[in-house]
Amino acid sequence: MSKGTLLYNNWLLGGVAVMIVLAIVAIASLQGGMALEMGGLEMTFAPHENGGIQLSFVRAA
Repeated sequence: MSKGTLLYNNWLLGGVAVMIVLAIVAIASLQGGMALEMGGLEMTFAPHENGGIQLSFVRAA
C-alpha cells in the first residue's frame, strides 16, 4: 500500500478533468460559447446551428 493523497491516483485526475470539460460544455450551451486558452492552444465551445456543441482548437498567438 502506498502513502500519498488521492490526487496522485490517475483515475481521480482523469475524472476531475472530464468533470471540468463537462461543466464547460454545459456552460457553453447555456451561455452561447466559451473559450479556454492553455499553453498556446485555445479550445472553443460554441452552440451549433443544427443543435449540439461545436468544438474547435486554435493555436493562440
